Amino acid sequence: MMKNLLFFIFALSISSLANAAGSFSTLEERMSGTDFKETGLQKLTADELAALNEWLRRHSVATLENSAAHPSSSAASARSTEDLRGFDDQPDNDPDGKDSKLINATIVGPFTGWDRKGTLFKLSNGMVWQQSEKDTFYTKQPVNNPEVTVEKGFMGIWRLSLAGYDDTVRVKRIQ
Repeated sequence: MMKNLLFFIFALSISSLANAAGSFSTLEERMSGTDFKETGLQKLTADELAALNEWLRRHSVATLENSAAHPSSSAASARSTEDLRGFDDQPDNDPDGKDSKLINATIVGPFTGWDRKGTLFKLSNGMVWQQSEKDTFYTKQPVNNPEVTVEKGFMGIWRLSLAGYDDTVRVKRIQ
């Protein structure tokens, strides 16, 4: 009976995500049956599991990179009301239309630093920035939701700095 229920949930979630990005794998596809059960995901309803997979699809790094490289028309129209600062060839205006080359926000979750090229910085305002230079910096202890400033400087280069620290890192906006 339990196997039939798991199979039904799996089949339903696969069918409901048929329109999702081709490169996205659902939790059921990524995890072994044992891992799926040990994490308690089999307790979710089909709708809850589909919603979780959809959230993961929307927030996965691969999806973020694809949407930044090839925005759909609906994504492009949604961007018209978003804060576009940091994207290539976009004005340095915040959503209120004010010229601003300074963005203040917090990093979502625990932060320990950046390590070489590619660290992602997910901000509370919905922006996602990626480290674009080979540099390392570590905090002595993890910091939860630290305040950061992203500032546009010379030749259009954006730099992220962590409140209370002197180090900065060059970043590029990806979402």
